[in-house]
Amino acid sequence: MRAQGDWRDVEETIRSYLGLRYHLVGVKLLKKDAKGWKDQFKPARPMAYCQMVRIASSRGESFLYDRDDEACPTAQVVLGFREPKYTDVEHRVEPSDTIKVLVAPLDQTREDPDIVLATLTPKQMMDLTILLQAGKQELLSVGFRGETACAEFTAKPYMEHRPNLSLLCNGARVIYSDFRDNELIFGAPPEIYVQAAETIDKITRTGGALCGCRTSDIPAEIINEFERAGLSKGTDYFFGKVDGRNIRAYLNKDFQGRLKFVTIHLPVKMPLESEAEKATERLKRLLPRPYRASQRGYWLDLTMTASEDELGIDLLDGETLRIAIEKFIDKSTKYLRKAEVEA
Repeated sequence: MRAQGDWRDVEETIRSYLGLRYHLVGVKLLKKDAKGWKDQFKPARPMAYCQMVRIASSRGESFLYDRDDEACPTAQVVLGFREPKYTDVEHRVEPSDTIKVLVAPLDQTREDPDIVLATLTPKQMMDLTILLQAGKQELLSVGFRGETACAEFTAKPYMEHRPNLSLLCNGARVIYSDFRDNELIFGAPPEIYVQAAETIDKITRTGGALCGCRTSDIPAEIINEFERAGLSKGTDYFFGKVDGRNIRAYLNKDFQGRLKFVTIHLPVKMPLESEAEKATERLKRLLPRPYRASQRGYWLDLTMTASEDELGIDLLDGETLRIAIEKFIDKSTKYLRKAEVEA
């Protein structure tokens, strides 16, 4: 159970699983008496909110600032520092009684934030969406215009108490900050990130390599298709040799009890435990999700855990299973070569 004010485990779990380069950022809007808050995080000069988010995520710095420190007039309205004068902003914090805003890396904050922000690539956003939608039928609904990004990733989720996505705006990418072309921001109430971390924990425990359903519990039709793909039935996994490689495959259930997750496992025996350890560390730096590397004594285990949809397979079609396994072997071999592992 996460202790109040301690978000380190949530940040570590999500960043590790998604392969995030940057910190998650916690944002807290102080609406009443903020005099008890120290000014050690006051910016040296006025800055834009999006710039502080960028620095907090990339450099791990924290900011606690008021209206006079906010360099972007639009952000002053969006964050509730003041009322709009001439035109209304579609999504803004209301009422406009914000006194201070705290922007800090999530793993360093000791306050429960109002909103948590993640700077993601489209691929990472796809993976996060899969986590958030696990076991759900409805689509993840978001809204954005490509303008006033702070309204999209902060004010809208703050006021509506639901997640939203921003493709950012020219202010965030060009004028005030330097977000990259392949980056976007996902903003959501903190409980959404807790949910994602809990889902990751479930997948890790129930869908990881070396942990599968007993094959006696798997329908005979699926067992037959794995045999068609060249794998024999073991106690809790399928095994065999494909393209000259020893392969294991594990089946796990999703959160509704359906067989859906598949783990493909390539074990590689190393001459020494020390070499296995070094090779594992090299691979961890190279491998994208959903590939993983781990060590068991002399053995280097290269695995991939994904759903049927992600793998593009049908458990009742051995041909698609065989193709997925062959692709896994091909990509794994390339990663092993990059890591200078002879297998």
